[in-house]
Amino acid sequence: MGLQLIICVETNKKCNSDFIYIRSTINRFYDVDNANIRITPVYLDGKGKYASGKVKKEVASLKNQYKAAAKNNSSIVIYCFDCDNYDTKTEDLRFLNEARKYCDENGFRFVWFCKDIEDVYLGKQISDNQKKKEAAGFAVKKGIKSIERSSLMEKAFKIHCSNLCLVLDEYLK
Repeated sequence: MGLQLIICVETNKKCNSDFIYIRSTINRFYDVDNANIRITPVYLDGKGKYASGKVKKEVASLKNQYKAAAKNNSSIVIYCFDCDNYDTKTEDLRFLNEARKYCDENGFRFVWFCKDIEDVYLGKQISDNQKKKEAAGFAVKKGIKSIERSSLMEKAFKIHCSNLCLVLDEYLK
C-alpha cells in the first residue's frame, strides 16, 4: 500500500521556497521509504487561492493518478498556511479560521507557520523578492540542522513555531 502526501503551499512553482523548508524537515526528521511514500507539492500561487478551481482540479488529478497506479494507494492532502498577523489583524485570523474550516470540511490537514514559514525556519520575516534566495541558502547551508523539532510540534499558534511535525508524525512515523 502506497501513501501520497499532497502538500499544498502558498508559494508558486518558480519560487518553490515553502516546499524547500518542508522537504528539508521531512528529510531531517523522518526516514521516508520512497518506494511506498510519495511527497507531492501543489503550488497555490498565493494563499487566497487554496479553494480555486485550478487547485481543486490539480489535487483531484494527483489523487486519481496515484490511486490508479495501485488499488491500495491512498493520498492525504495537507494545506500549509502562514499565520501572518493573526494576533493583531482580525482579517488574518478570519482567513485562518476559514482555511481551517475548508480543510476540515474536505478531509484535508491544516498546517500553520507562525508568523510565516521564514519566521519559523530563519527566525525572521523575508521580503517576497528574497524568499527564493533565502530558501536556497537554507538548503545549501543545511539550516535545518539548527531547527528544534519541538518548534514544529505546537498545538496552538505560537510565534516562530508550527504544527508541521504534529501532522507529519501521523503519516511518516
